[in-house]
Amino acid sequence: MRILYIDSKFGSPRASSHARVYHFAQRLLERGHEVTIIGRDSGRMELEEEKRRGMVTRGRLDGLDVVLLKVPYAQAFSKRKRMLSYGGFTLGAGLLAAGAGRADVVFASSSPLTIGISGVLASRLRRAAFVFELQDLWPAVPVGMGFLTGRAEIRAAESLERGLYRAARRIVVCSDGVREVLVERGIPDRKIVLIPNVSDVEHFSPEVSDPSFREQHGLEGKFVAVYAGAMGVTNGIDQLVDAAVALREEGADGVAIVAAGNGTEKERIERRVAELQLENLIVLPDIPRAEIPKLVGTADVTLTAFAPFPILETNSPNKFFDSLAAGKPAIVNLDGWLHRLVDEKRVGVYVPAGDGKALADTLADLSGKPELVRELGRNARALAEQEFSRDLLADRL
Repeated sequence: MRILYIDSKFGSPRASSHARVYHFAQRLLERGHEVTIIGRDSGRMELEEEKRRGMVTRGRLDGLDVVLLKVPYAQAFSKRKRMLSYGGFTLGAGLLAAGAGRADVVFASSSPLTIGISGVLASRLRRAAFVFELQDLWPAVPVGMGFLTGRAEIRAAESLERGLYRAARRIVVCSDGVREVLVERGIPDRKIVLIPNVSDVEHFSPEVSDPSFREQHGLEGKFVAVYAGAMGVTNGIDQLVDAAVALREEGADGVAIVAAGNGTEKERIERRVAELQLENLIVLPDIPRAEIPKLVGTADVTLTAFAPFPILETNSPNKFFDSLAAGKPAIVNLDGWLHRLVDEKRVGVYVPAGDGKALADTLADLSGKPELVRELGRNARALAEQEFSRDLLADRL
């Protein structure tokens, strides 16, 4: 079978946290299928047999045919620049897909929502089945967070969303929360396939760590919580700062928080940490993706944090699945499906989003319960292997 996969966030696990499509494409390749990826050129991916022509780079990545389109994008972009970037990639990907040769199935992985347009056009030109994958629920997320406010814009986006759902042979969702929303909207359950994000049990494991990290940062003997992920408006990093303040006020000197990542909020968070003179919250400079497994491996627990917007409760965050693979208990602040999962499987603890005091109290409590922490960590690794490994999830695909 010939498969065309369009994903603006496409990346390899060596260079990006957005490696979901890579993992699935690899498994499809191993099963004898031909896979072509159309993605955005982030400048961080090295291809074999690379050929550049204008805005397009073609090559191979671990056996996959890859076509990258040079369309600038950054989290710091204004709303107008983001829309132009989305539109540019949609148009470019559509043109590339039109010339990509025969395909039996066309996958389009959202967000942004507009990427589905490229998928529909390619599927109709190739008379192929169209599969729409929702990595985020659009336009509900930008509307719920106040990023998309104009009535005409919202109506147009919702109309496009409904049209893409109708055009899709199957809709792949990353969380049970998204599936529930779609069913409530009248999408037939038989049309929806739940395939969560992958726990990368090959790169993350309880044996992978960097013992020197604690020594370098004065963390020997401390209970360390690690946040490794984006630092944008949606991520609610202020909760970590508030927790560090509460820990200091409570005299919990044996607990420290480490935050690694990048995003529009990072500089502001660094200023807050400096102004408050917090020694128990370390904000690291940007580190290569390949070093993240070692960083997570040094943690006692990990943090999966988001801002307190109800719509974000449908998210399926990569950092949580990395934590499972590393065998680390995850402290999550997403209510809904993720809250239920950590409670039912005993792989972590839930705290309310935006509540720094609750996070501080949870960290202080866990720091005095090493046996419980080890038990939750063992459960986490077992869950990663038994339910979220790439081979198991690829079978659903």
